[in-house]
Amino acid sequence: MKIKNKVLICGASISGTSIAFWLEKYGYSVVVIEKSNSFRDGGQNVDIKGIGQNVIKLMGFEQEIDSRNTGEKGLRYLDDKGKIISSFPKGAVGGLTSSYEILRGDLARIIYERTQRNCEYRFGLFVTDISERTDDVKVTFNDGSTEDFALIICADGIGSTTRDLVMPEYTHFNYLGAYMSFFKIPKTQEDDFWAKAYQVRGGAMVILRPGHENETTVLVTFLKDKFVPEWQDVSKQKTMLKDVLLQKGGLAERVAQNLDNVQDLYFGPMSQVKASKWSKGRVVLLGDAAHAPTPFTGLGTALSLVGAYILAGELAQNDSIQVAFQEYERLYRPHVEESQKQISSRAVRLIHPKSRIGIMITRIISKFLASAVIQKLLRSRAEKHETNPTDFVLPIYR
Repeated sequence: MKIKNKVLICGASISGTSIAFWLEKYGYSVVVIEKSNSFRDGGQNVDIKGIGQNVIKLMGFEQEIDSRNTGEKGLRYLDDKGKIISSFPKGAVGGLTSSYEILRGDLARIIYERTQRNCEYRFGLFVTDISERTDDVKVTFNDGSTEDFALIICADGIGSTTRDLVMPEYTHFNYLGAYMSFFKIPKTQEDDFWAKAYQVRGGAMVILRPGHENETTVLVTFLKDKFVPEWQDVSKQKTMLKDVLLQKGGLAERVAQNLDNVQDLYFGPMSQVKASKWSKGRVVLLGDAAHAPTPFTGLGTALSLVGAYILAGELAQNDSIQVAFQEYERLYRPHVEESQKQISSRAVRLIHPKSRIGIMITRIISKFLASAVIQKLLRSRAEKHETNPTDFVLPIYR
């Protein structure tokens, strides 16, 4: 295979495996590297919304995703004693649950298993140096080996180290004033197929969602005015979470008591990636590495799927890599920027009330929004928005 058709993808993420899927179909020789020593099955529940569902259909993964669906019925807000305040069934406006509800690791594995036969996956590797030449790019890996590729796709997430080697001047982070953490705890008899949310005094939120057979997935978010320099230390991460959750009642107490045994902890600042350019030379950004919207938008997975589809399509139909990169960004950036606007630091503060009075007010609002009359009105408005001719339309590629 000629170098001009040889592509390096950094990160076996959803965006990484998805772009591998499409490029292999277009006849490219695909190498995917992953910093972890094995394929990562972990991660939170993800919901695939809007045009992301269209891409899933084009990929032919509907049945496989449905077979691994978490079975989540909807979202319920609970009070300090575990009593239901409000319920948002699947499909309700303001809820979490979509038609395609699956664990991040399960979705990535579905695509990985479909692509691993014809795409080369290498684990325990990451890029340490990139040297661009006239017709290709020379890559040095952490094991000291070197290899030539036509182009590099950075799909290694919000903290992309490959991106930072090439274009740190193009990228900044929009910190939203909160931290978030994902992990799993043992499932108990009280866990059913409903997601459960509990607002914690002091400005925090705990959400429990259905996971695998004996597991419940946990999302904890909490307000923090400034970055904490030592947040990468796992022991300090757990200490910060305990400070937020202990002696706060409800679901918070249960989660806090399980923290010492958690092995799959993800912890970090809730930030959006804002890249002024998505490419430089023969290197291009994809997914969260280019435009992480934060999990609170519920759009990260869909944006990654659609972005992979468009980038691969443009590479396949343009002889020039630079033209393909430019068209990918021209077509997709406006939609991404609109999606990122769906969350702001002000909105994050509003859904994390600190006082008992603030929590009481948000509980009243959630009960109001969950009522049948209001849901009917909200659905009517949502349906009008869905048929808006100005919404993003997927381009068609041969």
